[in-house]
Amino acid sequence: GGDPNLAPKMVDVAVWAFHGEVDRNVPVRGSRDMIAAIKKSGGDPKYTEFEGAGHDIWQYVTITPGVLDWLFEQRRKGDRYSR
Repeated sequence: GGDPNLAPKMVDVAVWAFHGEVDRNVPVRGSRDMIAAIKKSGGDPKYTEFEGAGHDIWQYVTITPGVLDWLFEQRRKGDRYSR
């Protein structure tokens, strides 16, 4: 989640958000709205929503294909180790 009004500040931030569809602790709408706002602002976030899952989704996140590859590919712009 987050404040969609701040989405323009996140267009250059690497984001892959995960959420359980039926999370009762943190409403899924917050993640959906934030991802949509970042995209509308020109960003390219990734979003994975686990159908039928609640708040405890880490067991699904850790086995998501490509998640570790994606994570370790991320670099800050201008970082001397950027590819």
